[in-house]
Amino acid sequence: MTSTNFRKRRRDLDRFKMDLLPADVFPEDALLLEFQGRRISNILLEFASPLLSGIEKDNTVQFKTMMYLSAVAWNFSYFEAGKERKEALDRFLLTSKFFNEGNKEKMYTIVDSLSARKRSGFWQYDFMIVNFEIVKGPKESTVMAMAVPYSLMNIGSAFGSVN
Repeated sequence: MTSTNFRKRRRDLDRFKMDLLPADVFPEDALLLEFQGRRISNILLEFASPLLSGIEKDNTVQFKTMMYLSAVAWNFSYFEAGKERKEALDRFLLTSKFFNEGNKEKMYTIVDSLSARKRSGFWQYDFMIVNFEIVKGPKESTVMAMAVPYSLMNIGSAFGSVN
C-alpha cells in the first residue's frame, strides 16, 4: 500500500458525520456555515464547552458523544420544557445508538440544562443544526457544522408544537 492510500484511508477513519436534519430538503443556499459573522462550528463548540471541559482532548468517543448531546439540545431548545420536549425527544431518539433506557433520564436532564443555556446565553442565534462532522486531529478533535435558519423550519408537524 502506498503512503497516499494510507493517508486517505486514515483520513476517512478520523471523521464522523452526524445528520440531525435531512439537508436535502432545504434549498442549497439556505444551509449556513456562518451566522452573524461567526462560524456555526465555533458557536456549537462554545455552546458545548461545559460538557467538553471534563473530557480528555484525545478521547474522540467522549468528544463525539458530548457534541451529539449539545447539538440535540440546541435543536430541542425550541420545544417547551417538560412533557412536550420529552415526547419530542423520545420520537427523535428512538433509533439513536446514543440513547437507551438506562440513559433516558440523564439525557433529559442534559438536554434540559443545555436548552436553558441556549435560551439564556445563545438566544441571538436563531438557527437549527442540520449536521456536524467530527474531525480527529493530531492533538485534539474539532467539529464542522451546518445549520439552517429557524424560520425555514416546520418541525411542529414532525415532533409536536414548538414555541
